[in-house]
Amino acid sequence: MSQLNILAVVGSYRNEESYSYKTLRRIEEQMNELRPTRFEYVFLQRVALPFCDGCLSCVRVGEESCPEFSKIDPIVKKMESADGIALAAPVYTFNVTGLMKNFCEYFMYKRNRPSFFGKKAIVVTAASGGGHKIVLDFLQRTAAAWGCDVVGRLGISSSQMQREAYIEKVAVAAGEVAETFSTAILNAERQSPDFATLINFRTMQVMTNAVTTTKNYRYWAERGWLDANYYTDVPLKPLTRMMVGFIAWRIRNARKKGKINPIR
Repeated sequence: MSQLNILAVVGSYRNEESYSYKTLRRIEEQMNELRPTRFEYVFLQRVALPFCDGCLSCVRVGEESCPEFSKIDPIVKKMESADGIALAAPVYTFNVTGLMKNFCEYFMYKRNRPSFFGKKAIVVTAASGGGHKIVLDFLQRTAAAWGCDVVGRLGISSSQMQREAYIEKVAVAAGEVAETFSTAILNAERQSPDFATLINFRTMQVMTNAVTTTKNYRYWAERGWLDANYYTDVPLKPLTRMMVGFIAWRIRNARKKGKINPIR
């Protein structure tokens, strides 16, 4: 039985001491009970990326123009070769850590030019209090925008990890995520996009069509996405496709007529 290789990105300042990492380790251990699995961990605190300044050169010109390309590109190559991806970060002030957010900002070009289609992913978080859903939603939407199929989510309460009964519940939940993740990788079936992912596609489509001189436009044109219903030929729910198409039409018209208003 061939080994599954997972690339796990950890956005905690506490590295191996973090509950985000420890939760991933539980999932890794339980996946190994099903079939040989190896997680390679990338600790963003050690990658030491400076703050992204939002120049968008990666979007307009290409990712190679980013001054931190030498740090980003090796991680991308690891993601491309991995069988699956895991994103993990704790909850800080009821949101994702700055460490993980900064990393995702460097991957803005990957939201514009996604390529991880069919790649399965899971997202993990930990908090002493609340905020789990906010972080899990952010990580899921980010991975989905890169092209991944997010097949599992797990958030744990670090303040309860001294209680045996809670530890047992986490073990059960981790086992369920492990089995789902492993099975999804082996089955290799592509998911249909949900409403939020389809909206992201349509929004990116409108924005890309509006500026024809960028690498984004060439990338989309080469793949036939500029007038497509989605990046791939996976089935789309008819009602969802109609609703998203209407929203995209309104966005296009508002941009053309200059009727986009400030958000209040």
